[in-house]
Amino acid sequence: MTNKMRILYAEDNKVDAELTKMILEEHEFIVDIAVNGEEAWDAYNRQKPDILLLDLYMPLKDGIEVIRLIRKKDPLTCIIIYTSHGEPEREIAALDAGADRFISKDRPPNVLIAHLKALRQKIVTRLNAPHIYELSSITTFNVVARTITIQGEVTLLSSSEARLLQLLCAKNNQIANMDYLTLGIWKGATLGKRKRIKEYVCRIRQPLKKDLSIKIEYIGNDYEEGYILYTTTCGKPEDTI
Repeated sequence: MTNKMRILYAEDNKVDAELTKMILEEHEFIVDIAVNGEEAWDAYNRQKPDILLLDLYMPLKDGIEVIRLIRKKDPLTCIIIYTSHGEPEREIAALDAGADRFISKDRPPNVLIAHLKALRQKIVTRLNAPHIYELSSITTFNVVARTITIQGEVTLLSSSEARLLQLLCAKNNQIANMDYLTLGIWKGATLGKRKRIKEYVCRIRQPLKKDLSIKIEYIGNDYEEGYILYTTTCGKPEDTI
């Protein structure tokens, strides 16, 4: 990715599209235009933009349909719905489909610019942060992509599973207790979450079985309960829950 963020703007009104493009380029964004949803989908696959700016109602494919197609293969690219149709039910549908933001065209252009700058900073921060853990000589965990790779074989984790594994990695062979894990995943109430954590651990263990140097061990005693991620095979017991 270059220093300037690339935006794919899908808008069937050519006058609105060119005007918005001009405004965004004044703030050092690179803007490509698609005139319908089908063209936006094709352009996304060719260009892999940093941010998608989508109108809600477009010919061939509407904005929500485009979002759903993208989210099937790409959980990371930032998507903004930018529309003059601000009905609450449509906003909810867009966010449920995977949009990151929903902005009405009735608002001043500087509101859109503020959102785009915030997303730009978020993208830069994410790319600059260390996000690949080398768990062993043959295994890596990519936090951003949510993948475990063992000798070239890739397993995709859910967002919660990836967050759990990231929290275990951050403890660096020390116990991650249940409160730490539940707060780290759900940010709030911990009641009833321990069973979910055990389910996530079971699923994470499945691909890791192919690398005997890695072990997730359950620790439970009168003082503490949690898990430790070990990255050596030195006398670690078999998986237990």
